[in-house]
Amino acid sequence: MTTKRILLISALVIFALLIGTLLTSCAAGNMLGLDSVSSEYPADYGEQPSPEYDMDLAEEAGAPDVRKVQNGSAESAIRHIIRNGSIDLSVKDTRETIQKVRELVSNVDGIISSSNIYEIRDGQYGANLTLRVPENRFDAVMEQLEDLGKVNNTQTGMDDVTMQYIDLESRLNNQKAQEERLVEILEMAENVEEVLEVEKELARVRGEIESMTSQLNYLKDQVTYGTIFLNLREEAISAENISPGAFHNLGQKTGEAFITSINFILNAISYIIIAFSAMLPVLVVIGVIALLIWLLIRRLSRRKQDREVIKKD
Repeated sequence: MTTKRILLISALVIFALLIGTLLTSCAAGNMLGLDSVSSEYPADYGEQPSPEYDMDLAEEAGAPDVRKVQNGSAESAIRHIIRNGSIDLSVKDTRETIQKVRELVSNVDGIISSSNIYEIRDGQYGANLTLRVPENRFDAVMEQLEDLGKVNNTQTGMDDVTMQYIDLESRLNNQKAQEERLVEILEMAENVEEVLEVEKELARVRGEIESMTSQLNYLKDQVTYGTIFLNLREEAISAENISPGAFHNLGQKTGEAFITSINFILNAISYIIIAFSAMLPVLVVIGVIALLIWLLIRRLSRRKQDREVIKKD
């Protein structure tokens, strides 16, 4: 009897796997149909600047960017688009501009996911910020950011992830259906061996569900919120614009300059002492040779004088 139960449970597990495979194949067939629909559109479809969909509905539902594609009698398919852009600005005051950016992003319920402020030179700062803003406010935010300074460079782009989104969603639903069947089979198990066999397969399926759910949530976040990379650089101070920035930390800079000069003098003296110590043996030898030459010349000079005296006598 136990053998029959094991065979029955195994057959049910195999049957569940076959059903899951069949559903996955059907989903793949639907994906091919969607691919054929998408192929009727030009390659640069994702770059069209004016999406044709109900903006009011999108804003009310907080929906991501969508595009509707039709192929004869085929039903409309929602397009999932990831939007991104970058702006390079020259501004008069980086820190003041950052405050304006914070207010702008907050007003559209966005966030600044990362920021980096750095000093280019004395009193001149730059910054790099990554902004996440709702997709339906993306274009408006880009325009308002461009008004904050002189635009050096701006770029926008779109990434159509519709196929990836639908594929993940379909496979996730299939895995959830398979999980339900395995739970039903688990309730029929009557011994430890049967329970362990079903629980092992159930753990694998639940792991797949968790992984796919995480990927799907990431895609939803990327579609719902566009990403803007903002680079800020302060303009150099011109001659006609007098600024007290030159006197910033004057006392500290003066002290540092004085200490630098003292260190230079001390280093120069130390180098002279080291050089003299290194040359001392050579100088001693040269001195001895010079002394001997001097004594020899002096002796010869005296002899010459003595001879002249003798000649005079």
